[in-house]
Formats: sequence, structure tokens, C-alpha cells
Amino acid sequence: MLADLECGTLEVPLDPADPSSETIEIAVARAESTGDERERIGSIVLNPGGPGGSGIEFLANAASAFPEELTDRFDLVSFDPRGVGESTPVRCIDDATKDDQLSGDLSPDTPEEQDRALEDQEEFLDGCRENSADLLEHMSTADVAADLDELREALGEDRLTYLGYSYGTSIGAVYATLFPDNVRALVLDGSVSPSATEEQQLLAQAQGFERTLANFVATCNADPACVIGPDASSAITAARSSLATDPVEVRTDSGTRTLGPDLFDLAVATALYDTTLWGALAAAIDDVDGAGASTLLSLVDRQVGRQPDGSYDNSTDAQTMVSCADSPERPSVDEATAAAERILAAAPTFGGITAYGTLGCLDWPTAANPLPTITGAGAPTILVVGTLGDPATPYEWAQQMADTLESAVLLTYEGDGHTAFLRGGPCVEEAVVAYLVDLTVPSPGTRCPAQEADSGFTSIRDEVLAQFEEAGIPEDVAGCVVDGIIAELGEEEFNRLVLSGDQERLTRLVTAQAVRCAAGG
Repeated sequence: MLADLECGTLEVPLDPADPSSETIEIAVARAESTGDERERIGSIVLNPGGPGGSGIEFLANAASAFPEELTDRFDLVSFDPRGVGESTPVRCIDDATKDDQLSGDLSPDTPEEQDRALEDQEEFLDGCRENSADLLEHMSTADVAADLDELREALGEDRLTYLGYSYGTSIGAVYATLFPDNVRALVLDGSVSPSATEEQQLLAQAQGFERTLANFVATCNADPACVIGPDASSAITAARSSLATDPVEVRTDSGTRTLGPDLFDLAVATALYDTTLWGALAAAIDDVDGAGASTLLSLVDRQVGRQPDGSYDNSTDAQTMVSCADSPERPSVDEATAAAERILAAAPTFGGITAYGTLGCLDWPTAANPLPTITGAGAPTILVVGTLGDPATPYEWAQQMADTLESAVLLTYEGDGHTAFLRGGPCVEEAVVAYLVDLTVPSPGTRCPAQEADSGFTSIRDEVLAQFEEAGIPEDVAGCVVDGIIAELGEEEFNRLVLSGDQERLTRLVTAQAVRCAAGG
């Protein structure tokens, strides 16, 4: 359910190193604390990751999932980082061009395909220069950390309490390095690497997805509810092979789209982020020539910010701009291609869709305010949370971050999926809450067991039902509402709607169907 939010904007300098520079706007949202005002501690600022993720969308969708121990004591605050969403935005290429580039070869392993990839990269950079020139050199995480300190001050907080997921851990670590005296508590969940090269990052991610895919296969083979067991590996290979020789066309409201092997790989990788999607992924692989193709394209859209009407948000534009601003590497084409080939050799399953990220920053300008060397020197103890089966930010990165920060404690979650807080069960939740509320850190070496729900192969319908019941909605009412929506939309469209994250439309449908159920309809 969408949270009621208080929204506003904050003006910050385009160049934090020059307070007199022109200003840009940062969009901010707040869900006020619900407890006794006398017990209020302050604000927790949240970032969902990306780079390019909208903090405001995250807060609207996730605020109700936060434990009362936090919402009673803190306002929940989030923001769209510079260039993202409702903040002063970046935009490099239009929707039609994004569709064209996405439908191309994402694993360019021939000279002709590599030439096309280079043309796409040049077109993207030219578009950034033409449409977002002011921000082109001012999108580094150091710039975002400076904006975060402006937000801290605007909130009236002497010191910052912060929870960052995924790329949001980079924001937190940079903040601790640049503004250590302004830190109260930082939780870094699903940490990025504080020091890896571009090739090392891409390889670690590809290998992380391959490890989690192996976990998916093993779990599926052991679970009678998994429709592609007991030989999930062969089912995945067969589906991918069929798409390589006979891609599937899918008719959508935004036109006819084609699902081939590259988009299949991207869809599988997207589902591996979240174990609650594993059942939907298995069902889609099992029916790849039918409704499953639509589900797989919805997973792709979830990753790249494509909306049901064919438009795109600007998350991928911002992601590239931040990534290139944060990387000092500017390889030649030959160097980037050689690195990509090494990644492909070491990670053959997902290397194809990640390896040629080495071409992404060719000829890119360097950042005006580059990343500092991460130390967090002088900051109080920081809590780093790592998940053993995290495909996107591998566990070893959390270890690296905890070791790199001058004062940090690592909390380990032994499950699968991307990040742990709000999905890793009571052990993770209690440790994070104790730290944020009381500044009590878990003992070094603390490990939290995987949750049984981590390994279920349920349908999207069943996952939505479980979420409704966790929110306190009686089982019969939840079933009436969800089944009524499926009857109205059809299961394929219901799945697409849930996967698209269109919470506003889903909330309208839930409200209308709840009225019908209450009336006995």
C-alpha cells in the first residue's frame, strides 16, 4: 500500500565545491513518525540503491513494511538523488532509442556487434552532452553525499541516521569519509566494493549471479512445487536455446516486442535479486513460448525502468552517469574488449550481459568532484550487512567494506537475494533496529540464518496474498480481493502489473475490489 508522504524540494549547489554555483533541486519525501513525540529520536534517511533508483518511490512503497520500533521513533525520509526522478533530472536518449538499443545485441562478441555497441555508447554520450550538459561532470557519489549533508541540515539533525541499500552503501561510505563528525548511525546493506576496478566489479557481479542461479537450480530441484524441477538446469538451457533459434514475439499495449536469449538472461538475472520471484521465474521458463514470455519481458522492464506504455524513467541514464563519474578508468576500445573477453571466459552464463559494460565510459568526461578513498576515519561504528547469496552485490564486497571502514561491524545473512533488511527475518531486523535506535552493534561474527520463505516456489498470486496477510488483512478477504483482480485482468496482466511495480494502479484496483468483497460481490 502506498504511504501518505509529505513532499518538498531542497535547493543545493550544482557544484558542492563551489557554494556560489547555480542550484539544482533535490526532491524529498517524509513519512512522519507514528509514536509519542516525546520518544522521537529524529529522521532516518533512506536510499534504495541504483544508481538511479528513486528514493521517493521506494519510500511510498516500502514505508508500511518498516517495523514499528523504527516508525514510532523516527520519521522516514528519502530523496531522489541529483539527476534522478523528481529531482533536477538527467536525460540522454529518448524512449525509442532506448528500445532500439535494448533490442540490440547485449553480448556483442563479433566485430560487427561490437561496432554497433560502440555506436550506441557514442549516441548515449552525445545525448548526455546535448540534454544534460550541466550535470554531466556533477553526478559523482561525492556530489550526492554533499547533497545528503545539505538534507541532514535541512531536517534539523545534528548527526545523520541513514540506511542505504546496494549503491546506497556507496553514498553512506562516502558520506562517512567526507563528513565523519556528522554521522550518528549508518546501515550499509548489500555493499558495493569500496575499491574494485571496473573489470573486477563486472566479473564479481557475473559470478555472483551464477552462484545464485546455482542456488535457484538446487532449490528448485528439491522442491516439488517448482514446475521446472527436478532438472531445472536443462529446462533453463532448453528455453534459452529455443529463443536463440526462434525468438518469441509478444504483443503489448506499447507494440510488439521480441524476447530473445539476451533479454531472457536479463530477465533471469532480475528475478534472482528477490527469492519471492523465483516461483514466477520457474513458471515463465516452463511456458516461455506462451504467457511466460510476457512475464520475462516484465522482469526486463523492472530492471531497465521501462513502463507499460513503452516510456522509460531516467534510471538507466542516471546509472551510467554516476557509474562513469565514479570511475577514474578510461580504457581504450582494445583494453575494454580484452577485459570483456576475460569476464566472459570466467563467467559464461551471465558474462554476456555484464562483460561489455567495460565499454560504457569510453571518452566520458571525468567528475569535477571524484570519489575519495574510502576510510570513514573518525566516524562512529558503522553496521555493514552482507547476504551470502546476494547476486548483485556479492558477499565478499560486504567483507571488503567492513574491512576498509575504520570502524565497522559486519552482520551476515545466510540466505539468498539482494540485501537483507526487511526480508531477512527477525534476526536481521532485530540487529538493525537495535543499532538504529540504541546504537547497539551486533557482536563481531554475528550470522543470521536463512528464512524458510527464502526457498519457496509460489506464484505471484500467492506472494501478494502473503503480503496482504502480513499487513493484517484476513485470509478470506485477501483471497477475495486478489482473485477478484485476477478475474478482472486475467492472470497474465495481473502478473505484469505486480512485476511492473505500478503501485498506484494496483492500489486503485485493490480498493475497488475490497469494496466489492465487503458488499459480498
